[in-house]
Amino acid sequence: MLAEETDFDPDEVYLLYDSVGWYGYTRDLYVLCRSLEGSHLVVTARDPDGLLLGLARTISDGSTICYVQDLLVHPEHQRQGIGRVLTQHLIGRYSHCRSFLLSTDDESTPDGAASHAFYRSMGLVPHHEQGLAALGLPVRRD
Repeated sequence: MLAEETDFDPDEVYLLYDSVGWYGYTRDLYVLCRSLEGSHLVVTARDPDGLLLGLARTISDGSTICYVQDLLVHPEHQRQGIGRVLTQHLIGRYSHCRSFLLSTDDESTPDGAASHAFYRSMGLVPHHEQGLAALGLPVRRD
């Protein structure tokens, strides 16, 4: 079951982010919760008992651009279509936007090839194939 949520249980959010090894998020639970609260949209996937299985969140102006900041599914529930449903929801919700973007691991990394194949299957195309480039400051690993 998908829902657009605005209230978050810090413990369940921590467990989900920790389950996928996103320790940069779990080091400071207060910051993690603030990042969710500051998102344009947070969509969750839950089982019938309300257990949090996956989450996607966006940063957007609501009109021209949507950036998918996080898309994660608990490892015990991956490869069951949850990530696909979350992504489809976001694509539909932001279909009016000119740009729909996300960042993911490079294809050369251990998880990169699978994530690129998944996103390509959803219709997303790498920037360089569109004559574009994405630039940013180095990612902080602390």
